[in-house]
Amino acid sequence: MRYGNVHKSRLLLSLFLLATVRCPAAEPLVTTTTIGPVTLRPGGFFELLGLHRSARTGTGIQTSFASVPLGPQPDEWAASPAHSRIALDASLHAGGNWLAYYESDFLQSAGRAPYRLRQLWGEYENGGWRVLAGQAWSLLRPNRHGISSQNELMNTLVVEPGYHVGLAGRRNRQVRIVRAFGSWHAATAYEYRKGGLVTLKLARDAGRAHGELLLLGGAGKTLGAGLSAVVTIHPRLQWVSQQLWSQGAGPHLMGPMPARVHAHACIQGLEASWPSARLRLFAYGGAAYATRSESNRLLRQWSVGFHHTLVRSVRWGVPELSAQYSRLERFTWPGGHGAMHTLSLRLRYSLPGTRRPGEASDLARSNNNGNNGPSKRR
Repeated sequence: MRYGNVHKSRLLLSLFLLATVRCPAAEPLVTTTTIGPVTLRPGGFFELLGLHRSARTGTGIQTSFASVPLGPQPDEWAASPAHSRIALDASLHAGGNWLAYYESDFLQSAGRAPYRLRQLWGEYENGGWRVLAGQAWSLLRPNRHGISSQNELMNTLVVEPGYHVGLAGRRNRQVRIVRAFGSWHAATAYEYRKGGLVTLKLARDAGRAHGELLLLGGAGKTLGAGLSAVVTIHPRLQWVSQQLWSQGAGPHLMGPMPARVHAHACIQGLEASWPSARLRLFAYGGAAYATRSESNRLLRQWSVGFHHTLVRSVRWGVPELSAQYSRLERFTWPGGHGAMHTLSLRLRYSLPGTRRPGEASDLARSNNNGNNGPSKRR
């Protein structure tokens, strides 16, 4: 049985227990601090994630979807706090709105230092225009509201650190320009990941629905188009969807899939909430397909799970218990086939003020504005 760094697990679990002890006489935790004209807002979470896979992958707690074993393998157990996350934003109002954002975790590749930089970028906003430069989420990754790399991303609600088959978009170095026109948002970006990629996105927030149209083009004759949507069917039920059709965009899909061939991806899901029980449920089905190559032909995954908020406190943060079951299949063009079942269990403590996936969208709809993240101008 593999447990990763045991000492790190004990440290994070101790911090979790201390953070969830409520002391009536204690002062509430401070979630912002000001240094001159700059406001600093920390965020993130401490997490302990354990899982069981029906086939050994050797990838730790983050699943490599494109490397599911094709033959019989012994099962595998793993546990680690490495998906714990640190985030910080710094905002300044001077001739417009300035924002710097930093985000990291400890899921670096094997053989390297555990620290991994997820996002590091700066952004300037004025008069409905926003200009961003740095490492941020690709425009290929859909949003739940507006266009942002910090909040409102449609990353699904899964427990799996590698997200889900069927999603598109990774974190890339880029320069991005965004323009807001009331309920409409338009963006274009030059992104770099093993060759340049130009992306254009048009999004609209209309009542109970958020929809996006995406176009992309880049090196190696890469071309593609995509559609995505988040629709509130009922105040407690949402449908989420993304489809991408491309020539050459396989490396930008969750998998990833082979390059220089036609590659397509699709994910559909339902997300439900039960506020009185402090419970959120999710179910997703996704697939990624690539035309003939020497590698993968089809990846297919479906997942179900829940998040249960143990204690809800604006002052002291949110401890949460989560679980997920998923089945993942891999088909290769040479004719190979592999399947794997994964059961994950997670204990997470989110720092005060940290938005959980899907939570900010509910707030946005109730307030009918975009001020949902750590930076209140969003």
